[in-house]
Amino acid sequence: MSRRQRELMETLERLLHAIYCQDIDTYRELVADDVSSFEAETPMRIDSLDFHLHYMRQQKVVRPPTSQYRLDIVNPRIQLYGNVAIAAYTLVVTRSGEGSIVFSTTNETRVFVREDGRWLMVHFHKTPIATYTA
Repeated sequence: MSRRQRELMETLERLLHAIYCQDIDTYRELVADDVSSFEAETPMRIDSLDFHLHYMRQQKVVRPPTSQYRLDIVNPRIQLYGNVAIAAYTLVVTRSGEGSIVFSTTNETRVFVREDGRWLMVHFHKTPIATYTA
């Protein structure tokens, strides 16, 4: 993996941890204001950072960020095209709580643009695969 690919993977890991621990400041730092996305929660494309910030604030109420979780990025592929990068991978999230362990798996694609020496996510697409409770 090249230096720029490793840099992008580090940014991706920071972004995913910001999402799962509801770190709004880090999420804002790593995501473009006009981010677009396709997610299972909505029947259409979403075109704004505000939707995701609202969702993260609501998640803090429903599932406090103290919940234990583990993120595994499986089979990542990082493609670089100048100042644009595409990260495609399977994400396995393991979360504990209320006497059980929940595993969820999604296929994800995230598009980043390099601006002012840093990677900024401009689009993502998530497809849920499975959820299992142990």
